Amino acid sequence: MRILDRYIVREVFRHAFLGLVVFTFVFFVPQLVRLMELFVRHSGSGTQVLKLFLCIFPAVFVFTVPMATLIGVLLGLGRMSADSEIIALTALGIGRRRILLPVGVLALTGAVVTLAMTAWLGPLALRTFRSLQADLLTSQVSFQLQPRVFDERFPRLVLYVNDVSASGTQWHGVFLAETGGEGGSSLTLAENAIVIAEPKQGKVELHLRGGTTHEFSREDADHYSVTAFGQSDLPIEFSGLAVAQPRQRNNPERSIRELLNDNGPGWREARVELHRRLAFPIACFAFALIAVPLGAQPRRGGRAAGALLAVVLISSYYLMSVVGAGLARQGRLTPAAGIWIANAVVFALGLRLLPRMEQFRGENQWLRPIIYLQSRRRLLRRRRAQARARAATANGANGERLSQEIMARSSGSFPQLLDIYVLRRFFYYFALLMGVFVFLFETFTFFEVLDDIARHRVPFLIVVDYFRYLAPYLLYQLAPLGALVAVLVTLGIMSKNNEIVAIKASGISLYRLAVPLLLAGLALAGTMVVLDDTYLPYANQRQDALHNLIKGRPPQTYTHPQRWIFGENSKIYNYDLFDPTQSLFGGLTVLEIDPATFQVRRRIFASRARWSETQNVWILEGSWVRDFADGTIIRYERLPPITSLPELTEPPSYFNREVRQAFEMSWRDLRRYID
Repeated sequence: MRILDRYIVREVFRHAFLGLVVFTFVFFVPQLVRLMELFVRHSGSGTQVLKLFLCIFPAVFVFTVPMATLIGVLLGLGRMSADSEIIALTALGIGRRRILLPVGVLALTGAVVTLAMTAWLGPLALRTFRSLQADLLTSQVSFQLQPRVFDERFPRLVLYVNDVSASGTQWHGVFLAETGGEGGSSLTLAENAIVIAEPKQGKVELHLRGGTTHEFSREDADHYSVTAFGQSDLPIEFSGLAVAQPRQRNNPERSIRELLNDNGPGWREARVELHRRLAFPIACFAFALIAVPLGAQPRRGGRAAGALLAVVLISSYYLMSVVGAGLARQGRLTPAAGIWIANAVVFALGLRLLPRMEQFRGENQWLRPIIYLQSRRRLLRRRRAQARARAATANGANGERLSQEIMARSSGSFPQLLDIYVLRRFFYYFALLMGVFVFLFETFTFFEVLDDIARHRVPFLIVVDYFRYLAPYLLYQLAPLGALVAVLVTLGIMSKNNEIVAIKASGISLYRLAVPLLLAGLALAGTMVVLDDTYLPYANQRQDALHNLIKGRPPQTYTHPQRWIFGENSKIYNYDLFDPTQSLFGGLTVLEIDPATFQVRRRIFASRARWSETQNVWILEGSWVRDFADGTIIRYERLPPITSLPELTEPPSYFNREVRQAFEMSWRDLRRYID
């Protein structure tokens, strides 16, 4: 390889590596948050955590390596073009198409790496990640149990734990209700429990201490028994996470041979996945082909302009990929046509621009409409500025004195023209980068859940709503990175155009130049705080529920309490039906718990309960009450057909409240919950 080829290879590889690091970091940040949450809750070994960490990269590299190829060529050649090195090569008689050879080395390297990820490392990493995740969940179920939340994930059981120790192996205040038929048939309460997980059997062994078991019949109110125990062992099945149970692989986890041989009902989704694994490596060649003529053209801004152009091309490519995959999944296009249409368009555009490489055009012809609009906008802005200057001169009695007064007033004021100029550039690049980052990550997420969407036949509007509610979370997570890159791009372009030198020559320090950027950062921080306290909790709640729906999981208890709710003064409410419009309960059970021993002191049952607005009490029908002490029934009374009890103080609005997780609460909600 010649010295020139090695020089170009080194230049494009250097910028490609920079792009790979930036894009991988953008994609990896939200994944890292979930990984850290899994690690904190399940406290796996160092080897397990390292494997989980490494298993995330192949799926990310499938997207970021083609992006890095494009940005490496555009930024590398853009820098050479801005420094007139491309023109120097042409003056030496070296054609611009000669650049295709060293650029092809980068494209081939990117294609090989991407193919290795899609064909081998990607499926293997997914299978390993699922296996390690299942091992952590089944071997340490106690870690993932949220205290003070009614958990209905266990078969025919509702579990509530008042507190979980730091080690996760000891529970305090255990409430276990068996839900059989139309209502519970037994209740078990214990002061504490030792948790022993048995992942091979898919169950958890609870060693209960200091508790009671209540057995009863919903049909016969007279049938009720209480058994006290000092120690008792109770197994709980957790079959949904059992390692021993074989699980069918989804399409991203299957090998190419398995996808190719799939002729069953899901053959279309399998073919879409197969063509996607082959199309993304070829995208490296398509990106390199279109980047060479675009990067080799003389352009102001050099690397900064190339970065913006790369962002536009990447967004357009993956938008076509998402649309094509959706049409292929719906059967409107063949899987091959739906997936390869994006590559075909980029290849065609690259071949169309390739003959123009040898022509000296200040800008590309296909960008002329945009350039024309920009020039017209600059001309209009210049004319308005001249008109304001003439008007100011005409209105002033002494033009020189007026200009001096204006300069004196503007020297200490804020914002000045320079501040507005810097802020406008910063927010432009910040908005552009955030839009691209969010779009790219949502594209990455779409291909992650594409198999689940097809398997569970999720409606299109549900998918759209999920990504709509996911966007605020991504904006919140990626805003610091977007602000950092926007500052670097803004100052980089100003430095490239020698504007920083002109500012310092005018007597303005770099500290003064940084003031608008610092204020912009404070404004963004305040916006993130407001977003975190207002809309973001609701958006997190909605996107979490929609994600469970796409994954085929049942609704979580913390978003839909489903007949179990903790009341005031250590009371637990359980009901078969609640009509908020009529303030009516059906099959209401109220358990009064002793906070010291976590045992039932009183149990109230009513077949029907309605709220009286005039008396502000619950009117009970078909009710009875039992009092307990030391594990025995000390009183049993059938109440009158229509009666009320003063201890039931919670109004209907109390049961309309929505129970949420910590990340779904605002700051005020968290403070009230803690207090």
